[in-house]
Amino acid sequence: MENEQKETLMSKTEEKVTIGIIIIEIFIGLLAILTIFLPALVSSTESYEGVFATFGGGSNGGIVTQFFDFSFGNFLSYLLVVAAMVIAFLRLAMPKLDTLQAKLVMIGLLAIAGLLFVLCRQMTIMHVNVSKDLFKLGVGPLLGMIACILDIVAIGIDIWFARRISLLPAKDDVPHQLTEEELRAQVMAEIEEEKRQEENKNE
Repeated sequence: MENEQKETLMSKTEEKVTIGIIIIEIFIGLLAILTIFLPALVSSTESYEGVFATFGGGSNGGIVTQFFDFSFGNFLSYLLVVAAMVIAFLRLAMPKLDTLQAKLVMIGLLAIAGLLFVLCRQMTIMHVNVSKDLFKLGVGPLLGMIACILDIVAIGIDIWFARRISLLPAKDDVPHQLTEEELRAQVMAEIEEEKRQEENKNE
């Protein structure tokens, strides 16, 4: 009875830990997406948020102008994080989908997104005749890349934890200790079997 209570307690604890890790993954992913509102490109006089470097536009002296054009590359970096978060939500809502394959797909999406964050300046499309060399990478894409790395680390911990749990013996795999009556019955059955084999030999 005590063993069953311990196993139930362990099962609930493992479930809580898994849910907690997935929630952390989602939280970090949302932070990566929100970096779109932080400076993505910075010049000596002005800075431009990721939303402008991604969807186009720009703000010059408080006046919104068409300074950048839409950049699919920059958009893809956020889209990949969103896709990873959708998988995380599905894993949280449907435990059957919380598989190693789903986690590996998330790692792949986040790794590509992190790389694209770093390439934000190169993928930005200028609408005006201004060189991109005048800009430096802002804090937004850098934080987005860091968030992707942290999310990959969290998923790695998730994989390690799931692997550790799978290596533990299941309840059905634990050898059952025979009672005295069961042991006697087993011995008697073996004796009867030996007698039958001897009779068959004699015949």
